[in-house]
Amino acid sequence: MNTTSDTRFVGTWALKSMTKRSSEGRISKPFSENPLGYISYTQGGFMHAILMKAGRDRIGMPPEELSDAVSKKWLFGSLKYIKAGIKYLKAMTSFVSYCGTYEIRGNTVVHHVKAAMAPDWIGTDLKRDFVFSENTLTLTAHDDAGNVMDLIWERVS
Repeated sequence: MNTTSDTRFVGTWALKSMTKRSSEGRISKPFSENPLGYISYTQGGFMHAILMKAGRDRIGMPPEELSDAVSKKWLFGSLKYIKAGIKYLKAMTSFVSYCGTYEIRGNTVVHHVKAAMAPDWIGTDLKRDFVFSENTLTLTAHDDAGNVMDLIWERVS
């Protein structure tokens, strides 16, 4: 059954926990003990998600200036731009965002990615097993390497 009629999803949820279990059994918290993030689902079948490590270091330069330095090939010509580029890269490895449509298939929600920070995700389907419990939604992602990511969300609206 392909549908978005499960109204339990509709609304905005705050990220409370993000736990990764590696295929070797190691457990980690990739975005720290207190990750920051929100996921929203609309009645019309659209969703967006933003997840990040809380307390990330500031880059110290507007993104537009750094982008301009890259386009003008100044990035490696100044220590100021090199430092900002490294900080930007570090910030992006602790941040995920994407949006698209969604559908429910049994106990799986499928996010059909339309736009994403990671270009490789655009046009793909991200499948998440789900479980509702009182005021929380747990989404579980499995990757091809056998890793499992559990994300616990708490309803905020």
